[in-house]
Amino acid sequence: MLELDLPLWMFDFLHVSVLVVFIIGLLCFFLRRSYIRQLVGLKLMLQSISLGLIFSGWERQDLFLAQSMIISALVIEAVVIGLALTMIIQITKHTQDENQPVEEG
Repeated sequence: MLELDLPLWMFDFLHVSVLVVFIIGLLCFFLRRSYIRQLVGLKLMLQSISLGLIFSGWERQDLFLAQSMIISALVIEAVVIGLALTMIIQITKHTQDENQPVEEG
């Protein structure tokens, strides 16, 4: 394994960075009204978790476990994002159909 000597403040900075990205995603998810912006917030949260897994695997010198967990997380993330986009499209179509006036014939 590659052994790097990083200063202690770098470890703290990386932990804080992961936490800040997660909090930004959480705020974006809960404070936005647009579905697409909420989806971006969800994506930010999931990516910060992946970044945290990479960092913790590197910190513990167990990159193989971290890589397998990240691959699993990315597959789950792709499924969740795909389902969310499909639901957003269906909700948008449904609300557009309700807003159109009914023609009497």
